[in-house]
Amino acid sequence: MNRQLERSIANDFLRTLGTRVRRISLLKGGLIHKSFLVDAMNDQYFVLQGVNTNVFQNPNLVVMNQQKIALFLSHKNYPKSCLQLVSNPEGQFLIQDEKGQAWRMFKAIYPTKNLENVTQVTQAFEAAKALSEFHAYLIDFPKQQLQNSIPGFLDFDKRWKDYKHAVKVAIPYRFTQAKTIIEKLDSHEEILNKYAEILPELPLRVIHADPKLSNFLFDVKGKEIVALIDWDTIMVGSILYDIGDMIRSFCQIGTEDRHQKTHFNAAILKELLSGYIHGPMNDHLTDVEREHILLGAKAVIFVQGLRFLSDYLIGDQYYWVENEDHNLRRARKQLSMLEELMELDKE
Repeated sequence: MNRQLERSIANDFLRTLGTRVRRISLLKGGLIHKSFLVDAMNDQYFVLQGVNTNVFQNPNLVVMNQQKIALFLSHKNYPKSCLQLVSNPEGQFLIQDEKGQAWRMFKAIYPTKNLENVTQVTQAFEAAKALSEFHAYLIDFPKQQLQNSIPGFLDFDKRWKDYKHAVKVAIPYRFTQAKTIIEKLDSHEEILNKYAEILPELPLRVIHADPKLSNFLFDVKGKEIVALIDWDTIMVGSILYDIGDMIRSFCQIGTEDRHQKTHFNAAILKELLSGYIHGPMNDHLTDVEREHILLGAKAVIFVQGLRFLSDYLIGDQYYWVENEDHNLRRARKQLSMLEELMELDKE
């Protein structure tokens, strides 16, 4: 496929490094941005991204957050690879094409691999330990320097209100299709109420806010963590969100939209909890945080189900979909995971 536009944008960035594009190819799997792997003439690799400004309405703010975090971690000798943005010769980290699309480029962390599914429980252990390390290295980052890249992202009350609004204004035939799952989700509202009760007691920390499986880069053997990538959502919040979202992503059996008999992997959950407390953040956890990790996971899974279903009801305005039932299938998957985790927590 001819990637003339993407090649031109990539070459603009690469002028800084005195090289040009040799090959460029689409990277699959992203839900928000459109990403491309750039193979340059000097045998270096880069990732070019078209930023989704419907989601990240102020991409300059995102870039500033990333630069501050990278500088801070490098000064603290953070042992993992950090994201490195590339500027063009004019010093711009963001370039707009003629249609107004914003583009950025990172140095690829290469060679590495990311996983679609956990194939060994030790991978979950190592990833959780790496998240613990990420949190610990940022524990004294000056939080006032970070700006919220997506207003309301961690506001579960807002997510609930957005969901209820989506139900009210839903496309009629989609509301009919989703009626059963709407009733089931409504029955679990108490999870958010319980989370809201403890929220004032939770310390505010710098969190990643999207520690899903695909954002952990492993070495080529798939054993050790090389980097935790995708810093677009780094913000100030509770680490229960991060741990919960990691549990949601890693413990999912099968793809995000596939229905099967079992959806939640209890063995992976055990490794995640063990891995996190074997990391350096364990020394900084409060009793409230320790006691409510699973409540955080339930709340995150529940809210992700609300988000998928809300998007389905209003016509798929946020997430990329392959067909019109995609978000509905995703929402059903989250609900199944939630209910299985609730059963596990009773044992």
